[in-house]
Amino acid sequence: MTTVVEHDRLPDSSGGAGPDRTGPPGQAPDSARDTSPSRMPAVRTFAVTVLMLAGAAVGGTYVANHRLAAGAVVTLDEAALTADALPVGATGSGVVTEILVTEQTRVAAGQELARVRRAADRSPTVPPVEVLRAPSPGTVSDIEVAAGGVVGAGEPVVTLYDHTRLSFHARATVEQLRELRLGMTAQISGPGLAHPVPAVVDHVEARVGPDPLSDAPLSEEQREAHDQLTVVLVPRTDAVDRVGTLVPGLRFTADIDTDTAVGRTPAVNGAG
Repeated sequence: MTTVVEHDRLPDSSGGAGPDRTGPPGQAPDSARDTSPSRMPAVRTFAVTVLMLAGAAVGGTYVANHRLAAGAVVTLDEAALTADALPVGATGSGVVTEILVTEQTRVAAGQELARVRRAADRSPTVPPVEVLRAPSPGTVSDIEVAAGGVVGAGEPVVTLYDHTRLSFHARATVEQLRELRLGMTAQISGPGLAHPVPAVVDHVEARVGPDPLSDAPLSEEQREAHDQLTVVLVPRTDAVDRVGTLVPGLRFTADIDTDTAVGRTPAVNGAG
């Protein structure tokens, strides 16, 4: 036989039966519920603050890098594309009967450029027509005398330049030269260039001073030329073909990276 013993519920200290603290299953008692205000505003404020600090750090880094990059580049304006002229003319006077090339045409060594009919007083042993040929590979820069024109002995009829030996000549002050080293890399940009051309600082042309035998004061142009020197930049080998399509005399901008060629010979040493 099973005996069931019942115990009376003890009253609480207030004398009542006490509240029923048992609720639905899974629900915490009232005393255990979180009655504090929502923390979402504080979390949101913290996140915004972190984002603002991160943005400031990124912006500061960009400005610093931009300033460093600007300080690491020397910009030379008016960098003129230069080529050594190679004039081709007749050995005697006569009339130009044919021009066989056009300007900016590339020619091979020995290629016919023009024909000149010799003057009537030529020697009987001299052919009546002289054929002018290119002495070396190059590009036609100028037609000096058109067909039908008269040319004297030795006068150029066609002028060539060697498109593989082009260079950029830019004026620079002594202060700028102090930041440059021979061998520094540069980017050439300007008309006719879809993309910058890589080049190298090759040498500096010696300063040309005033005539020591003259007491005449320097003109403004002479003084400016004396106060500046010419930096010669040579296109990199893989960019020669791109430069060869340009016309000598055009002017470009040269941005020289002073972080390159560290320890090389200072360019200012070439200033005579």
